[in-house]
Amino acid sequence: MEETGFDLTRDQRYHGARAVASAAIDAEDCALLLAVLGLEPVDGIAEPHPREHPGRSSG
Repeated sequence: MEETGFDLTRDQRYHGARAVASAAIDAEDCALLLAVLGLEPVDGIAEPHPREHPGRSSG
């Protein structure tokens, strides 16, 4: 793939993938648009937040 000269942040990739998914007609359209933009479906998945465990000190 050709280099663009800059890298997107994780947040930019996330929001870009989500915008594409919301505008796509169907899954195939979404996959094509993501590929054209150099994004992957996983870019639209939020990273899980660490869970706090009851009884454990957080600091």
